[in-house]
Amino acid sequence: MSIKSVVVCCCPSLIRPLIDRVEASPLGYRLARGAFWSMTGGVIARGLGLIASILVARMLGKSGFGELGIIQSTVGMFGTFAGFGLGLTATKFIAEYRTVDPEKAGRIRGLSNGFAWITGGITALILFFMAPWLAVHTLAAPDLKGLLQVGSLLLLLTAVSGVQMGILSGFESFKTVAKISLWTGLASFPLMVAGVYLAGLSGAVWAMVLAMGLNWFFNHVAIRSECNKADVPYAYGQSWKEVTVLWRFALPAMISGMFITLSDWALTAMLVNEPGGYGQMGLFNAARQWHVLILYVPLSISNMTLPILSNLLGEGNRRQYNKLVMVTSLLLTGLAFGAALPVALFSTNIMRAYGHDFIQGERVLLLVCFYSCWWAANIVIGQVLWSTGSSGLAMILAAARAVILLGSFLLVTPKNACGIALAYTITYVLMTAYQGILSARSVDKSFLSRSQALQPIEQP
Repeated sequence: MSIKSVVVCCCPSLIRPLIDRVEASPLGYRLARGAFWSMTGGVIARGLGLIASILVARMLGKSGFGELGIIQSTVGMFGTFAGFGLGLTATKFIAEYRTVDPEKAGRIRGLSNGFAWITGGITALILFFMAPWLAVHTLAAPDLKGLLQVGSLLLLLTAVSGVQMGILSGFESFKTVAKISLWTGLASFPLMVAGVYLAGLSGAVWAMVLAMGLNWFFNHVAIRSECNKADVPYAYGQSWKEVTVLWRFALPAMISGMFITLSDWALTAMLVNEPGGYGQMGLFNAARQWHVLILYVPLSISNMTLPILSNLLGEGNRRQYNKLVMVTSLLLTGLAFGAALPVALFSTNIMRAYGHDFIQGERVLLLVCFYSCWWAANIVIGQVLWSTGSSGLAMILAAARAVILLGSFLLVTPKNACGIALAYTITYVLMTAYQGILSARSVDKSFLSRSQALQPIEQP
């Protein structure tokens, strides 16, 4: 018996007509199928990750957990340059061309994957040699030098794995992605707990490196399989024919990501330089784990939205495109609110689980719950901009986000964990309405230009 049959048999009779309607709609079935597989493996993996973070926080203490958070933030900041926007590029163009031009999709796969090793390797070397300076002059923690250098290996693997996930998303291989998330999560839990137990903070960083290495291997095997199924060539030989994609799409994606991650990292760097900053970073790092959980399902659904939107744009199907944007916008915001509400209600108990020193982070977690809902409202807007190729507008909005975020923290909010959470809240409240208006305009222009391009040329 298939999983779909089990779901239909077990669901209440009132819901079955809705299931029939979804199954009868090609777009609805695509969305529901992707959502199911995106959530299946990921919920278990994220749950294990959350439990691991609580155990790690209790073992490392507030300041040690803050140090782990700043290492992750620094690796993430450099990861923007290492990834070069290639994951997003692979998702959009493989989704757009995998059926109409498999050869082109294969070349883009090869280009994205190969270039990720180059940019990831160069950026990892830069982090390795900059680690001593960053630890002393920026993070006020000379003892973190060696762990930042270990983080350079994590950076390389994260960059390549990110592109691999983009490739799999372009194939709409959501079931495969769910399995990989599940197996990686199952491996990460014992690695992380054992690493911290045996070697403290150093063990935590090495555990993340090993887990990401496993993720890379699983992705590598899956991509070869998906290319064979879709008759998309796996070769690298002709990949450089698509090199213009790097400057036309990947570079703007990287610049947009740079504005976002640099501002996020600058915020945490300013925090740890305050008196008691690493303790405050520990509070924010604990609360941020729940931000990831609240947005997990919305982000999982959005990861499949971009390839579907790109595919609909390639087919010129504006009606289905607009319908998908509207439905997913409401769905993602509702899901985020539904996840944030119980977290907010039990915020005191949740922070107490991390240890006595974390109880004062209750207000931080409440603010994180609030801004996570606004963050979810912006997710589909970003997918619209990238699916329509509005890279210039996406860069402008990313820069505006950075200015508002840093300006709020420097001029308005207190310089502690609550201040960072409040700065994010201000930023996403202000950005939501403005981005919605601009993305609607980009959709109009995109479909207009595409319809003009598809019109037959009149013969004289």
